Amino acid sequence: MAAQSVIAVDLGATSGRVVLGTLAGGRIDLTEVHRFSTAARQTDDGLRLDVAGLFAEIQTGIGLAMAAATAPVVSLGIDCWAVDYGLLGDDGLLEEPFNYRDPRTERGRALVRERISEAELYSRVGLQDVPFNTVNQLADDLAAGRLDRARRFLLLPDLLASWLTGREVAERTNASTTALLDPLTGQWDWELVDRLGLPRRIFPEVVEPGTVLGTITEGPAAGVPLVAVGTHDTASAVVGAPLADDDVFISSGTWSLVGMELDAPILTQQSRAADLTNEGGVDGTVRYLKNVMGLWILSEAVRHWAAEGRDLSVPELVAAARAVRDAPHFDATHPSLLPPGDMVGRVKALSGGDARLDDPAVFTRALIESLADAYADVIAEISAITGRSPRRIVVVGGGSQNTLLCQRAADRTGLPVSAGPVEATALGNCLIQARAVGLLAGSLTDLRRTVMASTTVTQYLPRPEKELAAITALSNEFGANPAFARAGGGNSSAKADGVLWIKPSGVSMGTLTAEDLVPLDLAVLLDSLDAPDPDPALGDPVNHIATLARRDDGPRRPSVEILFHALIPDTYVLHSHPLLINAVTCNADGERLTRDHFGDDVLWVPYVDPGLPLAREIKARREEFTARTGRPAPSATFLMNHGLIVSGDDPAAVAEESYRILRRIEDAVAAAAARAAETPAAAEAELADLAAVAEEFRAAVGAAAVATDDGDLARAFPVTEAGTRFLVEGPLIPDQIVYAGSFPLVVTGVAEVQPRLAEFREARGVDPVVAVVPGSGVVAVGDSERSATTALQVYVDALTVGRAATALGRVRALDERERRFIETWEAEAYRKQVAKA
Repeated sequence: MAAQSVIAVDLGATSGRVVLGTLAGGRIDLTEVHRFSTAARQTDDGLRLDVAGLFAEIQTGIGLAMAAATAPVVSLGIDCWAVDYGLLGDDGLLEEPFNYRDPRTERGRALVRERISEAELYSRVGLQDVPFNTVNQLADDLAAGRLDRARRFLLLPDLLASWLTGREVAERTNASTTALLDPLTGQWDWELVDRLGLPRRIFPEVVEPGTVLGTITEGPAAGVPLVAVGTHDTASAVVGAPLADDDVFISSGTWSLVGMELDAPILTQQSRAADLTNEGGVDGTVRYLKNVMGLWILSEAVRHWAAEGRDLSVPELVAAARAVRDAPHFDATHPSLLPPGDMVGRVKALSGGDARLDDPAVFTRALIESLADAYADVIAEISAITGRSPRRIVVVGGGSQNTLLCQRAADRTGLPVSAGPVEATALGNCLIQARAVGLLAGSLTDLRRTVMASTTVTQYLPRPEKELAAITALSNEFGANPAFARAGGGNSSAKADGVLWIKPSGVSMGTLTAEDLVPLDLAVLLDSLDAPDPDPALGDPVNHIATLARRDDGPRRPSVEILFHALIPDTYVLHSHPLLINAVTCNADGERLTRDHFGDDVLWVPYVDPGLPLAREIKARREEFTARTGRPAPSATFLMNHGLIVSGDDPAAVAEESYRILRRIEDAVAAAAARAAETPAAAEAELADLAAVAEEFRAAVGAAAVATDDGDLARAFPVTEAGTRFLVEGPLIPDQIVYAGSFPLVVTGVAEVQPRLAEFREARGVDPVVAVVPGSGVVAVGDSERSATTALQVYVDALTVGRAATALGRVRALDERERRFIETWEAEAYRKQVAKA
């Protein structure tokens, strides 16, 4: 079928837009052509809607869509928020419609309760008892005499449709939100209408979603059929949500509507007590849900801060909220949050006056946590009443882009979250139109296949909070300790429910948060260890395997060591690069030293290239140990020229074992150093001016920053016999290559910097990062003070390892092949890039 287009008019509670949808090749592409404000305005006579102005904006948008369409436009549909309406007299609209946030709704609610109890009203219409329901607004109109001249009441999307086509109807999904529709018959509850004293004459014919109302008679789309879609925006959003059986939907925007799609309404008193509502859906379904305040609370707070002169955007606020660790929680469903005004003050009142909420970041985090609480409570209520066990949450609408809210919803509910599409309402609107005019056919399931073909969703897994809190605390402890880690070095992980949660590449363990951890499918990782290597055309094999195993869609790449973390069965795995422990791992006698000092308490693994080869070697060594001893592999592993792995099911035991091993080697190094004092290679020369060398070096390589160290180690070790060899033998561990370069420039003073640098470039093909001035100190450069300092610290750490390894035996540097692998490995380049950022 050739491409054809439809136009969706989508009116939200704060903004509206006109969207062009083009169907071709089994998918639909959306283009927003016009956006405008739908906000109500306060007048002397209440909170009102400029519906004539909205209609003019809609006609403008329709004209833009018609002009932008490259395929024939075959239909148009309008969706809108619920409950608001206009009153028509013989000469048209009687007055501007009220907005549902106007306080008159409480007056009307009291009038309705005089004629029918809450319990009976719920048993008849099945709606959540909220003040803004249409029935309450009409009761106020009746008391005020506004219905005396009314010929018809039309809900907003039906009012706008009547101005386009001349036909006056009530589309069922929106009519179901009035609390005047019988949810069993789908028709007006005339007995209720009469009992409330409302005139029957004002009620229009009820039509089903998907009804073609007629052709548009005026404006740029004249002659185009108008379809009554799911005119309640949430009804269209649910059609555009990729739902499967037992999924929960959250239509997240100004409101958060949390619910499930059912075949029939639930009108029990248990349902009423839970304040759940039965709204009509497309194809005779019921949207069984609860209204939660949603991101309206944040929007109003942003307006409050703007009035104070603070210009804050929602993305900035959410980013700042990520750093907040302790925010108050409040009832995000409380009716006091419904009206516009001082939202910060009202939230503080619900939180006992907590002054922390004056901080916008804390306020935003408090809202996100409180919305997640509300979602969990509603989902638990729905599950208890329906007897169905929710399988997944599907979040659609603008709130699906709020990554922190989606993750906290998953964490709080214990359910996976699929976020998207953002444009679910416009998609659902377009799909209902397309089916009505014959472009598509089939059930809601068939329409949702088109949704899945047309959009992408982001997955969020519920995080095991106990395990992630433990591995985060363990990582922070060791990542902040320079005896165990520098920069982004080292990695850590926790396992729970078949998922490996691992530190991202380049992120420091010292600053790691639970939200940073990347979830990976353990089964996929373990299967890859025995599978053939991935096709080289697919790129780095570990990165390819990580892509296959990934259980979310986050931006950060997991650590390159995912595979050995996966194969070690313990819950917690901590991999660090301890300085003095590397005196053993970077030692030609390392295997013997390990055996002498630790026996079978530590597993020795010879040097193997990181990634898939290293993981397979660790697996083989663990299996060999078990075959030899009949016992499981030990909790500690030494990786030659690399570092330490300690694992266990108790994070405290992992920490204690790491410290125990370090203390044992510290004692061994101290004893060895006491037995053999270092001998200088030559008599002390005149000391060079380290500051002058540093500036000359920085300028020569064009660096932005420089850092120096003239401490005892930096001055003394390079002039020893062992130190002299160390300077030319090459790097000890991958971190040294990544952050400080493989080799230093060695000079004796300022005059040697330029000629030695030229020789270095000729021999190595790159600029050095570090310069060593034996007897005077060490210099490092970088594109920032931070990168220069990191390079300096990593190189001086290498000197520490070199001196300690010399005391215990003989330094073992990486050979040329090993070094070249690290220098050219894309994964290490990525780690360095992230660490710099």
